[in-house]
Amino acid sequence: LESVTGKYDTVTCVDVAIHYPTDKMSQMVGHLCSLATDRVIISFAPKTWYYVALKKIGEFFPGPSKTTRAYLHEEEIVRAALKQAGFEVAREEMTATNFYFSRLLEAKRV
Repeated sequence: LESVTGKYDTVTCVDVAIHYPTDKMSQMVGHLCSLATDRVIISFAPKTWYYVALKKIGEFFPGPSKTTRAYLHEEEIVRAALKQAGFEVAREEMTATNFYFSRLLEAKRV
């Protein structure tokens, strides 16, 4: 994502943030916002006690789809990065399947 350039009305980043380490999350959100003229739609796996526990349980099971490879992000950090980039959250949702949970935020430029 770091190499993407240009200007777009809407920038979406769905099911990608789980691959970014926590220390790079704010930087990635800032870059995505710099590309958007109107809004950003982003999803991420929220860091909550429940999801941290699920991740710990996942460490006991080998295989390529281990939950431990997914990075969890504190929602406050994502929201702060959006705000710092000049965006305000307009809508929010949680999405879930059997073993996958994500927070979906739509933010609009203010």
